Amino acid sequence: MLNLRKFLFLTSAFLFAAVTLFAQEEQKKKTEVYVTGGLEVILSGNTGLKIDNQELNSGVVRFAPVINWQSLVNFDFNPHFGLFTGVGIRNVGMIFDVPEAVKDPTLDGPVRKKVRSYNLGIPVGFKIGNLHGMFVYAGYEFEIPLQYKEKTFVSERKQDKFSVWFTDRVEFQHSLMLGIQFPYGTNLKMKYYLNNYFNSSWGEGQSKMVGTTMNYNQLTGNVFYVSLNFNIFKNTKFYYSEYEKKHTFPES
Repeated sequence: MLNLRKFLFLTSAFLFAAVTLFAQEEQKKKTEVYVTGGLEVILSGNTGLKIDNQELNSGVVRFAPVINWQSLVNFDFNPHFGLFTGVGIRNVGMIFDVPEAVKDPTLDGPVRKKVRSYNLGIPVGFKIGNLHGMFVYAGYEFEIPLQYKEKTFVSERKQDKFSVWFTDRVEFQHSLMLGIQFPYGTNLKMKYYLNNYFNSSWGEGQSKMVGTTMNYNQLTGNVFYVSLNFNIFKNTKFYYSEYEKKHTFPES
């Protein structure tokens, strides 16, 4: 049976290799190299969320306006095609309601979990269109979880909270992205994480999830999100400036 995650990963790797080869031909022309930096406001959810392979329908949209910062190095080979890479800090997580079957029996009332991790992300991608106006972009990103936080609510009241650095509870994350950039640095991005959020090896003999009777590896599911991005800086200048309005791509 075809493994969808492996297929998506290999397909994205092939596409990126293809556009890189194309870019090498364009390098004979004048290339514009610059750095952009800005903020990201994330609305995330989850898909295929299951406990012991039993699907849940209790995913809740999560709003994460902070802290999401990204700095990208851009390589524009001509006015219509370029590559990018960089580094970012991203707030990624999910919210879900715990089914009665796995709820801690000592708790009286419905249990809701809120989990998140701050990830260090390294994206690679390509962009096509009017690179000084509106264009589309796509790529792959690898993310390393740095700091994990978990909150437990019982009957809408916070019962427990803890945070830990460099925990094995959360997997390294792999994702595909697709977005559209509008003039002056604002863009809309969609992102899908290819692997489970929680580590499949965090099972018996390790801490159970607070407010439940289950191990972390019993919960499976993928995070996805839609975000609004604001590229505030282009090199040392504000992105939205009179310079940017008048700037045209240098002639090759």
